[in-house]
Amino acid sequence: MTLFAVKVRVHPLFLAVLALAVYAHYLDQALMLFGVVLLHEFGHVVAAARYGYRTESVELLPFGGVARLGTRNLGWNSRHETVIAICGPLVNLLLTVLALGLHIVGLLPEHITNQFVTINLTLGLFNLLPGLPLDGGRIARAGLALARGYEAATRVVTRMSFYLAAALMTFGALSLWLGYADSGLLALGIFLLFSAYTLHRHSRYDTLRFLDAKRRDQYAIPLPVRALVVSEGAAIGDIAVGFSPGAYHMIYVRDAARRDMLAAPITEQQVLEAIFERGMWTESISELLL
Repeated sequence: MTLFAVKVRVHPLFLAVLALAVYAHYLDQALMLFGVVLLHEFGHVVAAARYGYRTESVELLPFGGVARLGTRNLGWNSRHETVIAICGPLVNLLLTVLALGLHIVGLLPEHITNQFVTINLTLGLFNLLPGLPLDGGRIARAGLALARGYEAATRVVTRMSFYLAAALMTFGALSLWLGYADSGLLALGIFLLFSAYTLHRHSRYDTLRFLDAKRRDQYAIPLPVRALVVSEGAAIGDIAVGFSPGAYHMIYVRDAARRDMLAAPITEQQVLEAIFERGMWTESISELLL
């Protein structure tokens, strides 16, 4: 379906949850969950639109969703990513406060208030876990990328996603073994595992998209300058994957023997043009000094 010009898709895992809810006579809670997840995700959509990003589609999951931004507008700005990510859990917090307020003035029954607050707090807190594609993982990557580069930050948070998936699956399997008829943790762990595996496989492609966006948006806004010192034998691609969002990089090439700098620094733009226009990924950075 389409809502406010954004395509909304429901993940098969969510459909399975709805089917189980119908079978267990919990359809009202499932529909409440659907509405909360939708509002959570549109918190991201509204924040993204505030920064000028176009949301192509939203896929709904039992623990949140995935908002896919238009590739042309994707700039990998750490501040933007942090604000957009935090707006999902912020919506859950606001909905919790609203429900409690309505209950206090007598407009919302206690049992509905309890269900609504539980769903919002569970969804909001779970999404703050530091694993991709959760909101907490995006916030963690945005912070790490400033110091360690986009690709290294993605690797760190993806590794954390594997740990979280293993923990969720362990607790989920243990709860089933102890006789608790709740497979939610196990299902979420399996989904997080496959999501992390997919991100791991596509990490280099994601980095290339980041670098291409950096090249295209080179002069969109002034950025602080970050200096990188590399050896003359360093590969151009290995240097580029250390680029961070929110900074413009100057590369100083050091002579391996004399340990002094060779010629003038190489700009970020030169490195990115060498990669995307001349295909120089594995060549030595010294090739750009000629």
